[in-house]
Amino acid sequence: MRTPTRSHRRATLASATALALATTAALALCTPTATAAAPDAEPLECAPIVAQDTHVGFPTWRWADVRNDCGRRVNVSVQVSGWPDPECQYLAPGETKRFRWDSTGGPANYTWDCGG
Repeated sequence: MRTPTRSHRRATLASATALALATTAALALCTPTATAAAPDAEPLECAPIVAQDTHVGFPTWRWADVRNDCGRRVNVSVQVSGWPDPECQYLAPGETKRFRWDSTGGPANYTWDCGG
């Protein structure tokens, strides 16, 4: 049997590294960084959920788009039924961002102010 050359070993190592990074990135899409909602979190009316749905595929996850109509920068998250709320995100005035969470969680009910 022929021994692989150094360049073959480097190519194999590079391919394995690229596959590992791609797998990690795909899993990161469906692994939320849990943000527990503050017990007294009130809905943030000026940053509404403008759309939400479920992404079907691999991985499968739910999403909600939130638009900042507050006229100032806000730090928000969405309150999710049956799942930890997604990580808080800063939104500039007029900006829309997508929040994602695991498909086993329920729909987003409202946005709330994370402070900051």
